[in-house]
Amino acid sequence: MSIRKVLLSPEHTIFAYNTEREGMEYGELHFKDLQDRPQWQVYLHRIGTHQEEDVLVYEEKEDTVFVDITSTKDKKFITINCNSLSSSEARVIDATLKREQGQPPTLRRIKARVPGLEYYADHHGSTFYLLTNAHGATNFKLVRFPDTLIEDAVWEDVITMKETDKIEDVDLFQNFIVVYGRREGLPIILCYDVTTRTAHTVDLPEQFCVISPGTNLDFTTDSFRFSLSSPFTHESTYEYDMTHRQLKPIRIPHMQGRNPVLMRSYGAYGISTEPDFRIEHFPLLERGWVIALAHVSFKDFISVAEHLVHTKVTSPSSMAAVGTSAGGLLVGAMLHMRPDLFKALVLKVPFVDPLSAMLNPNLPLTQVEYPEWGNPTLDKTTYEYIQDYSPYENVEHLKTTCPMPSVFITAGLKDQRVSYWQPLKLVARLRHALGKESSRRLFLKVDLDKGHFGSGVEQEARLAEAAEQVAFLVSQVQS
Repeated sequence: MSIRKVLLSPEHTIFAYNTEREGMEYGELHFKDLQDRPQWQVYLHRIGTHQEEDVLVYEEKEDTVFVDITSTKDKKFITINCNSLSSSEARVIDATLKREQGQPPTLRRIKARVPGLEYYADHHGSTFYLLTNAHGATNFKLVRFPDTLIEDAVWEDVITMKETDKIEDVDLFQNFIVVYGRREGLPIILCYDVTTRTAHTVDLPEQFCVISPGTNLDFTTDSFRFSLSSPFTHESTYEYDMTHRQLKPIRIPHMQGRNPVLMRSYGAYGISTEPDFRIEHFPLLERGWVIALAHVSFKDFISVAEHLVHTKVTSPSSMAAVGTSAGGLLVGAMLHMRPDLFKALVLKVPFVDPLSAMLNPNLPLTQVEYPEWGNPTLDKTTYEYIQDYSPYENVEHLKTTCPMPSVFITAGLKDQRVSYWQPLKLVARLRHALGKESSRRLFLKVDLDKGHFGSGVEQEARLAEAAEQVAFLVSQVQS
C-alpha cells in the first residue's frame, strides 16, 4: 500500500489523501472526518455537521461517463462536469448564494449532452468561457456567453484556430486568458487581453519542446508560470509577464547532452508524441542513434519509416520502434504490415488483441472505449477494420519472404487497462507460427507485481526497466 497523492483544502482544515496497492490504478480516497462518496454522485456537505445530513445534489446514470467537481477560476461558480471520451455535460452552482441547511442548491445546465460535442467551462466577470469543439471546430475554439442566459445562450467565438492549429488548454485570469495549443504540430502559448480583445504569442526559448502549464492559482495576477522541456533539456520553469511581455527563467537545470533510428509513437486518442526529456534516450544518442517521433497511425507510421530510409537517414537493418499500450498496438501491427522495415520492436504492455477486448463489454474499459475504437458487436465494417490491424489476428499473415524483427514484449499481471493475457496470447501464437529458430528473437517479460504503468515513480526500478529495453535495442541493432 502506498500514498499516491495528498492535498489540503484552501483553509488547511481538511486533509485528503489517496492510497493504492502496488501495481493498481484504483485505490481509496480518504478525508479527515469525512467518508469517500461514489464518483457518480455529488453531495452537499456543510462543514461541522453530521454526514447523515448531506444532501444529494446530482447523480449520473450513465456508466461510461466520468464525474468530477471543480470551481471556476474566479471562485464564483462550482461546476459538476460529466465527461465521456466524446461528449460533455456541465452544470453550475452559484457559489456566492447562501443556502438553508438541508436545501439542495440550484443546478443550471450549460448545454445538454450531445454525442460528439465536448465543452469545458470557466467563468470570468459576468461571462462564461468554454473550450469546445462545437460547430465543426475539431481542433477546438474558445467561445463565451453571458452568465444570465446559460442554456439558452448563443455562443460567441473568441478565439478560433486554423486547420493546422489546435487549442489544448485554457487558463483564465482577471485581465488575460492564456491559451496553450499547437501550431503546425509545435507548442504555442497565446495571451488574450480581455479588455482590448487582442492576442499575442509568447516567444518560447525553444521551438521543439514540451510545454506544461504551471499551477497558477492567483486569478488577479498578470503573470503566469509554465514548464518547458526538450529532448536535450531537462524541465525548466519560466514566468511570463503578460502586460510587459517579458519571459524570465525561474529554474533551469544545467544538463548538456551531446545512425541507427528509434521511432516512437502512440497513435491514439489524439495524443501527440511529445519531444520530452527521457533519460533512457541518452545511452542511444551517445551511440549515434536518432530518435524519431511520429504523430501518426498505422499507414502514416509506415510512411515515416520509409521516409527515413529514402532520405538515407537509416536503413531497415538499423531501424527500431517502441510503443506503449495503444502505441504497442501501432508498433505491433508492423509485424504483419511491414516487417521488412524494422530490425527490432519493443512493445510495452501492448494492446495487441483489440478485437477480443472490444467484443467483451464486461471488461473494465470496453464500453468507455467504444467512441475511440468502435463497437464491433454492432457494425460489421468496424469488426473487419479492427481485425485488419490487430497484431494477434494477423499472425498467420506474417510475411515469410523477409526476416522477422526481433521483438521485446512486456506485460503486467496487475494491469487493468491492457489485460496481461493480451501480450501472452500474441507471444504464444508467434512462437507457434514461427518455429523454434525464429522464436529465439522473441523476448517476453511478465512483471508479477506491476500494473499498466510499470514501476511508476520508483526511479531505481524504472531505470532498470529502461536499461533492459536499451540493452535489447543495442544488442539487436548494433551487434
